Amino acid sequence: MTGIDWVIIGLYCAGLLAVGVIFARSNKNASDMFVAGRSSPWWLSGVSAYMTMFSAGTFVVWGGITYEFGLVGAVICSMYGIAAFLAGRFFAGKWHDTNLSTAAEFVNVRFSKKAFNFYTVYRGIYLAMSGLSLYALAVMLCPLMPLPDGHFLQNPETGALSIDWTCAILAAIVVGYTMIGGLWAVLMTDMLQFIVLSLCVVVVVPMIVTQAGGLEQITANVPEGFLKPTAPGYSWFVLGGWMLVNCFQLGAEWHFIQRHLCVPSAKDAKKGMYLFGWLYLVTPFLWMAPPLIYRSMVPDADPQEAYILACKSVLPVGMIGMMVAAMFSATASSLSSVLNVFAGVLTDDVYRRLRPDATDAQTLRAGRIFTVLIGIYILAGALILPRLGSYRDIVILVGSLIGPAILLPTIWALFSNRIGAGVVWATLVGGVGAGVLLKFGFSADGWFSGTEALSGMVEYVSTHPRESDLFVGVLVPLLILLVAELRGTSHCPEWQRLQEATAAAVVDDAPPPASSSRLPSQVMAGSLGILGLAMLILIPLSGDQWKPLAAMATLLLILSAAFVVHLRRSEKS
Repeated sequence: MTGIDWVIIGLYCAGLLAVGVIFARSNKNASDMFVAGRSSPWWLSGVSAYMTMFSAGTFVVWGGITYEFGLVGAVICSMYGIAAFLAGRFFAGKWHDTNLSTAAEFVNVRFSKKAFNFYTVYRGIYLAMSGLSLYALAVMLCPLMPLPDGHFLQNPETGALSIDWTCAILAAIVVGYTMIGGLWAVLMTDMLQFIVLSLCVVVVVPMIVTQAGGLEQITANVPEGFLKPTAPGYSWFVLGGWMLVNCFQLGAEWHFIQRHLCVPSAKDAKKGMYLFGWLYLVTPFLWMAPPLIYRSMVPDADPQEAYILACKSVLPVGMIGMMVAAMFSATASSLSSVLNVFAGVLTDDVYRRLRPDATDAQTLRAGRIFTVLIGIYILAGALILPRLGSYRDIVILVGSLIGPAILLPTIWALFSNRIGAGVVWATLVGGVGAGVLLKFGFSADGWFSGTEALSGMVEYVSTHPRESDLFVGVLVPLLILLVAELRGTSHCPEWQRLQEATAAAVVDDAPPPASSSRLPSQVMAGSLGILGLAMLILIPLSGDQWKPLAAMATLLLILSAAFVVHLRRSEKS
């Protein structure tokens, strides 16, 4: 990378911190910091939820699958869109109507203190795993950043920026703007990152299509079946199961529930999820175009590096820095969401219980301290966990064994008045137990591999691992919950407690704002205008590669003008 690329990255990171400072004054209490005072525009909440799904894994894992297997990589990602429509229809408005501040508060009230403690510990493990996405990003970006010998940030073995230092720097930036600006900063930087990342890909795709020789040449050079929507190991059953699992995630993961709670009304919560759905139905085919096309140009690249190599092969000076910043943005979006929601849990559900007489200023300060401490913990996960195994292996192991068993009780309890706290433990033990039995009992060299009566099942599990994981991982928890529903007592004590807490929240809380805040639109107009002007300044320095920069600058300035028009119309109305 050139000096111009480094300047772009530096300015971009400084801009993220500036957004945090701008929104710091909006945080008067914990509600402002962790649910944006319930005044976020629905479009901002929807885009933020969309970006929360992004991380380095989007480029490393799904980009690698697209490079290796073809169009199916984009089709897998589009399943998030269908999942979001279902979550918007059934879960988003329901969560908003609870009037609670956090998902953790729901767990504590609807189940029990022990269940709350368990979920908190589980989220703590999840937080450490979040650091893996930071590590994956550093692994992908460090080779693009060579440093002179003797530089204190250099890894002497590679001659490039040290992975450990990269993780520390990136973590400091994310913690900085999240701590200062709270959820408002998370929402706004998500929106800004979405626009910049989208524009970068919009610029890359036509350039790489041209370099590859056009669509006809690309089609001729890719392997047979490369453009089909399924591939070996990724059948329609797997795609449908993936959609279902992610529907559960959008309905039960705490950082997505936070997006349902931060808007003015249940209708806005639904609209945010529907926007998420439309975006994920369409954009994966744009996001995954670079590695798909790159396969027709370079058939023997490392799949995990295919995305960044594809972009590097066509981007001019300045745009490489912008693309690096955009990829950092994807991971920063995911991490900042996790940081903010877990700091909110510790502030609302731990600190406030220990200090019920704490003032708003004290609670806000505690929330910021928790944000810093959690950031250090995530950084430790980024530095330690990769030394215990590969990024993909750790994520798949934890996700396949406990994911649905953790998420489904919360969703079920949102609707049912018959299940109590015991179902959390029954689903956990049954779901995880079935997963362990599947992984270690019915694998090719598992406990039952030599049992003739079970040979057919062992063979199926060995040859269809993804189908087996999804079938057992989803079906067993659902069956346990169904049995608990049939055997439960109508209007159980835990359900009654939730109704009382919801009613108390309506009485105690200040009335929600009648409309969403205008400040996000103002910040977006200014930020996009500054980025567009920065691109214009770089044009004279880019030589004969000025056209992509001019296109990027034009698009940014048009979007800035669109936000200005929106603001003026809202003033008149």
